[in-house]
Amino acid sequence: MEKKETRKNLYGLSSQLMELFVSDLFTKNEVNIKDAKQRLTSEQKEQLKQTVEQLKTQVESFLESKTVRKVGSSKEKTEEPAVNPLRQAIIQKKQKKESDKN
Repeated sequence: MEKKETRKNLYGLSSQLMELFVSDLFTKNEVNIKDAKQRLTSEQKEQLKQTVEQLKTQVESFLESKTVRKVGSSKEKTEEPAVNPLRQAIIQKKQKKESDKN
């Protein structure tokens, strides 16, 4: 459930950013949006659609990899940490001294 909400938020955010960048670019270059839309060929429109679909696929795969990493890192946190070899040697020396005294 949380994953779907994250995707929706990400799509919304990326759409807003894309619109902002495009409108800023058009404003800087004094381009009339209606004229620009009319000049696009059907081939160019199809290429734009394909590009958007590819970007969506990349975003989804990125989100999935992030989810896998989070699950993997949470498993690592729950596992008992490995004992440092130096610490292990000190513990063994202490145990040996105690056993020698007895």
